[in-house]
Amino acid sequence: MKHVQRVPGKDGVVRLYFRKAGCPSVRLKSPEGSAELAAEVAALVAAAGPDRGPDTLRQALRHYELKSADFADLAPSTKYEYRLILKELEEDFGAVPIAAFKPAYLLDLRNTWAPRGHRAANIRLQVLKNALWPAIVGGQLGTGDPFALIPQVRRPRDLAEPHAIWPQAVVETVTKAAIAEGRFGLARGVAIARYAGPRLGDVVKLTKAARKAGRFVFLSGKRRVPVDLAEDPALTKVLDATPGRGLILAYNMDGLAYTESGFYQELRKLVARLHRAGKIDAGGYNMHGLRHTFGVEAALAGCTDAEGAALMGHGSPHSFATYRRQAERIRLSEGATAKIAALRERTKNADVKNDLENGCKTDVPDAERSATPDAKKA
Repeated sequence: MKHVQRVPGKDGVVRLYFRKAGCPSVRLKSPEGSAELAAEVAALVAAAGPDRGPDTLRQALRHYELKSADFADLAPSTKYEYRLILKELEEDFGAVPIAAFKPAYLLDLRNTWAPRGHRAANIRLQVLKNALWPAIVGGQLGTGDPFALIPQVRRPRDLAEPHAIWPQAVVETVTKAAIAEGRFGLARGVAIARYAGPRLGDVVKLTKAARKAGRFVFLSGKRRVPVDLAEDPALTKVLDATPGRGLILAYNMDGLAYTESGFYQELRKLVARLHRAGKIDAGGYNMHGLRHTFGVEAALAGCTDAEGAALMGHGSPHSFATYRRQAERIRLSEGATAKIAALRERTKNADVKNDLENGCKTDVPDAERSATPDAKKA
């Protein structure tokens, strides 16, 4: 029965208690399953009045973690990260009333977190907003969304990209090297990440069922978002050129499914060997960089945020902004390079024209050059 909790005592006797958020715990007197118990609980519920939402941030954080469908839908890795932040927020601000989280207070929090880095600050703001969302909808923080007035902490312009884009030559070199070493599953995994864009956690789980009539279909791991795209011919080429073993597409040397760490380490070692041998330009290429390569390529091709989100398996179109930002920097750089090349070509052509004009000039004697126009006519 709702609001009734069975509590075994040390004497082995089970006692019934009335438990409801925002209400004191009350020991129930009526027998379990009886009509008298139902009436007793109904009376306590009526006396408590309508359900009240959380009053403090601590209560809101717990409600978000334990009862929110949005939190329950997160990937395990995201839940782990969010729980660490929830614990930090509870320790620092748990006793603060929900009504205190007005725009000015949120701005102070943002500025306090900003020195820890743009991602650290922004993710804390996001988790805090998630926890306070029922209060925002319920009007406990005034009208509108107070977080809409708080801009995110900007990413430093001089901060290097965490995942390097893979040039096509590097993709092909790594893939061919893996095949030459008999690491067929590794080559397949690299090709899948490059030409279909799944995360490493998805790559190691993909089975033959992902290939359907010329399409590549899977569920994106974080939000379980369906991804359905035409299989890239370059991916088809690698998959058809390597042997299949069982159901798993990207298998290890034993023919079994990779663990995420196993695939990551094997790829890292291969990339390092190729770099030491001078066959690729850097040793920092990683698996998530392949996903970024896929996303940036889509942004360079002109995909909208909605189209990019569909390709990448994002739950929200806003998540594609990272790839658009990287693509815009590449596009601007290439545009500037093209303009410089055009300027140099124009300058070169102008120099050639001047040389021709100078070469075609006829030498004029000094006496004739010094004569006046009237003297020449005479």
